[in-house]
Amino acid sequence: MNLVMPLLRHAAHHPDKIALSHNQERLTYSALMQRVKKIAHGLQQNGLSHNKIAILSTNRIEFVEVFLGAIYAGCVPVPMDPKWSNAEVNAILQQCEPGMIFAETAFTKHLVMQDRDTQLLTFTAEEPGSYDDWLDSLKPEAEVDNTNELLFIGFTSGTTGTPKGYMRTHLSWMTSFEATSEAFQLNSMEHILAPGPLVHSLSLFALMQSLYWGATFHIAQHFDAGKVLQLCKQIPNMILFVVPTMIESMMQHALPGQTQIQALISSGGKWSEASKKRSKEVFGGSKLYEYYGSSEASYISYIDVYAENKPNSVGRPFNGVEISIRDEHFQEVPVGTIGQLYVRSGMIFSGYYHLPEETASVFRDGWLKLGDYASMDMDGYLHMAGRVKNMMVSGGLNVFPEEVEAVLQQLPEIQEVMVFGVPDEYWGEQVTAIVKWSGEQRLTQDEIKKYCRQHLASYKAPKQLITVDQFIYTSSGKMARHAMKEYVKRVMI
Repeated sequence: MNLVMPLLRHAAHHPDKIALSHNQERLTYSALMQRVKKIAHGLQQNGLSHNKIAILSTNRIEFVEVFLGAIYAGCVPVPMDPKWSNAEVNAILQQCEPGMIFAETAFTKHLVMQDRDTQLLTFTAEEPGSYDDWLDSLKPEAEVDNTNELLFIGFTSGTTGTPKGYMRTHLSWMTSFEATSEAFQLNSMEHILAPGPLVHSLSLFALMQSLYWGATFHIAQHFDAGKVLQLCKQIPNMILFVVPTMIESMMQHALPGQTQIQALISSGGKWSEASKKRSKEVFGGSKLYEYYGSSEASYISYIDVYAENKPNSVGRPFNGVEISIRDEHFQEVPVGTIGQLYVRSGMIFSGYYHLPEETASVFRDGWLKLGDYASMDMDGYLHMAGRVKNMMVSGGLNVFPEEVEAVLQQLPEIQEVMVFGVPDEYWGEQVTAIVKWSGEQRLTQDEIKKYCRQHLASYKAPKQLITVDQFIYTSSGKMARHAMKEYVKRVMI
């Protein structure tokens, strides 16, 4: 089934319900679907069927219209991140060969058009041949041929290399939407806000889920903690899909007990236990959930911050998700033993776009390899050890930076921390911590070591501390580990 079909039913049964809200602009389900139908007709009128449709835009209503219009036409939208370099944008365009490109004018200057017949439409009303002019010239058709198993192609943020395309199907996301209502005990799903970039899977998923359930999705141009809290004050019962760094920023602006948020649902990075504890105080009365997932796997596991006392766990599997912890020989390891994490469900992606070898490397006997080390306890709760690509070998022993970070984040003097390995002739890799301090008080190297030895093996304690004023983040709000490592290398030289 085409994912747009439920939206058409909402438009028929609740035509005046607000589907999208952005600043002072509102669009009802009826008006939204009229525009979606026109876009779909326009694409098919241009001879496009199953073609890729590129979207290069910040968060705005037009982004949503084109994304849905392409899906309804049976085409495949390809959202592209405006924060990518010009080289990355053009590499993706060359790889996908879109039939049409929709973009904000500010991002079109350096586009290299591979096919002269590819039409470029800009989201600027004053320009001739703009998106609005094109849309006004179209008429919605009663029927369109929209059969296509593929829903869209998303791309990773590219913080450690060229962005990699992942393919999602209609069925995989609709299965994921159903899992939301089963896992999160929400009073209602009327207003949803995901203030991250819509080109990233967390916010895009929240948007489509909102429309799938007939709710109102509130578009944020970019994340601003003060504006988010103000909007939540104006519209009580809001459900927020956020990353941990956003929660930290919101807590700096919010007054304890003064927010009227229905639920905070966190993903996109480990939510520290210290931050969860403060969130209970600041957002008292709000439901607090953390879930672990990925662009490739959708939902994997979740935890209710209030109901379940499992420190540093990312919870139990979602309904329909199978989890297996295996060794390097693909043999399951005993309960409590760390191994590589594999998942199997109806929510996982169908592969990497034009990368058959990459796809084959992550699938084995129907299981998807996540690239994470983890363990499962006796109660069925998942505990993450760390990313395969982040693991260090110090003194011949494996060290997961995420494990050390979780310990250091318990210190009130530390606001944020990242642990990584610096090449060392003696140790192989020297465990190093980059620290942003909470205030004026700073701990010494010996104090850090002494604290770590209460919770970690001695070889895991940082042997070097580097102080920074600020961390670098990806456009999706995650810590940019690769960029931070490069920054530190420049500082240390």
